Amino acid sequence: MIHLNQYFKQTDKFPKIEVDQGFRFIEYRSYEESTGNQVWSERNFIVFVLQGKKTIMAAGEQYKLNEEKALFLSRGGYVMSEIPRTRGLFQSVLFFIDDIFLKTFATRHSDLLNIKNKNTSATAIPIEITTPLSQFYQSVLPYFNAPLNEARRRGLSLKFEELLLNLIAEPENESFSNFLASLLTQQADLRLVMEQNFHLHLPLEAFAQLAQRSLSTFKRDFKNQFGESPGKWLLKRRLQQASQLLEYTELSITDIAFRCGFESPSYFSQAFSKHFKQSPRNWRLQSHVA
Repeated sequence: MIHLNQYFKQTDKFPKIEVDQGFRFIEYRSYEESTGNQVWSERNFIVFVLQGKKTIMAAGEQYKLNEEKALFLSRGGYVMSEIPRTRGLFQSVLFFIDDIFLKTFATRHSDLLNIKNKNTSATAIPIEITTPLSQFYQSVLPYFNAPLNEARRRGLSLKFEELLLNLIAEPENESFSNFLASLLTQQADLRLVMEQNFHLHLPLEAFAQLAQRSLSTFKRDFKNQFGESPGKWLLKRRLQQASQLLEYTELSITDIAFRCGFESPSYFSQAFSKHFKQSPRNWRLQSHVA
């Protein structure tokens, strides 16, 4: 699984702009079709497609982005596929934004947000693209080819704040406004974070990042809320999901193992057999007989 934010931070394959600690711009290009790329990020990010098509699976929902379409993705894991245009190019602009930056923005402009309606569980939020928003995305591209001095860096910071203001100005982007309002609460909802991301094969440190907690605080809060350790809960939750997929889908056992966050099909079969006292294959056969 690709740690998306770290990957773009470390690679020199794609033009990028480090505006400050709060957000990063990436111009992403691809010349070949790709399917089923599993990625995760501890930062929120916006995907804006300039050329080609992109499909994103998020929390069981599929989002198809054509040219001039955008999607806001909160921190978590996703499955992504890309199809270049006829001339062989897929191009998008990515904006990685951490919660601190967004929370500062939400606090500064809280009078523009519906604070009373601040609860949202959406992991992916389609963004309505209007002419001002489209012009903003296009205006960012020249910055990738210019030296980023302090004056341009400040200019980009102002332009990005202008983008966010234009987003919340559109009634169609109410879900995004609600997400910003939700950041004014103290901490991320631990149960929601785990339910949305239990299928990711990640170390506990990564789950702690997604929950915006230190590892020790994450373990303590988890034990208080769930009554058991994160490792035990994750195993049981993944096995529960796997049993449902065995019963109600025709996915192969290998596909189910990886979709539910197990490191290998053999470990999955071993854990499943120990928990349910029968193999995944027998479970499927018996459920079909029933």
